[in-house]
Amino acid sequence: MEIFYIPFNPDQSHGWVVPIPRDGEKQFASRPDALAFARKLALTEAAEQGERSYLCVEGGDNQWRLFTPDLKPVN
Repeated sequence: MEIFYIPFNPDQSHGWVVPIPRDGEKQFASRPDALAFARKLALTEAAEQGERSYLCVEGGDNQWRLFTPDLKPVN
């Protein structure tokens, strides 16, 4: 199972970093770009590895919420 974390605020380098399993990380200038990339990566990981992947997204209220790659909330 892979979980991709997308924070609400940028890191110290003023960007959003998405870790890439077995391949380092990629930095983005905007949160929507980071989220779109993480979503695509989660869908690809699920298809190629046959395992579930999720997005854990931090909201403006500092709460982390878990979503499927289709952006449906996980209860």
